[in-house]
Amino acid sequence: MKNKRNGDITLSQTVLIVGIVGLILFALIMVPFYKSSKQKIAVVKYQKTYAQLQQANRLYSLVSGESMNKYNTNLPINEFAETYFTPYLQISEYCKGKQDNCWNSPQYKDLKNTKKFDVSLYSIILEDNGTIGFHKNRQGLITMIFDTNGKAGENKLGKDVFVYSFYDNENHPKLCDEKVYQEKSIPNGIHFGGYDKCGIPQDTYEYNELISKNFFDGCNKKASTDALGLGVGAGCGALLRKNNWAIDRNYP
Repeated sequence: MKNKRNGDITLSQTVLIVGIVGLILFALIMVPFYKSSKQKIAVVKYQKTYAQLQQANRLYSLVSGESMNKYNTNLPINEFAETYFTPYLQISEYCKGKQDNCWNSPQYKDLKNTKKFDVSLYSIILEDNGTIGFHKNRQGLITMIFDTNGKAGENKLGKDVFVYSFYDNENHPKLCDEKVYQEKSIPNGIHFGGYDKCGIPQDTYEYNELISKNFFDGCNKKASTDALGLGVGAGCGALLRKNNWAIDRNYP
């Protein structure tokens, strides 16, 4: 019988090496797949919640006799939420201060990992665990910040946090010359993404503009930051809508 040489690899060592290589390959394949799957689930919830918000608007219209897609953005933020949404959504918890699972500070990060908001928002938790925070900035622009999975996940804009904005041609804040708004022909109602510096919803812009690094708070990690905006990545909801909800290679 020949003696085993020091350089020989035993069967058990071979099995171990093959197992390690297999685990590495599995991780290389499955981790990106898992992240992609989570992203798609978040986008679907963003779409689903939009449908719920539209249904709330229909119910409000029936009860109040007001026209659909009309939102009085001059209202205080709590009154805005309680007029148009909280009576008509399926809500598991109301948050009006610093409570567990609610929008406590800081609530989320943008695509540059900058933490956003240092105050608590008036917020609600939906029955599917999605959390909506209502926000009104000092320019009078109202947004809904929607976290698709509550406290779980990355809590990052464009990943599991998205934005809805509101526009009313009759009472929007006049931040730029009126002709700027007229040229855009902006529909009333709920929009995807945040606003530009004039208070125009981001989903009125084109795909190539939204992914540009020169677009304020756009869907690009290198995008410019709007000091009064919600953070880089606020425009990702608008980008997804423009791209028919496809997550392509340009998506951050």
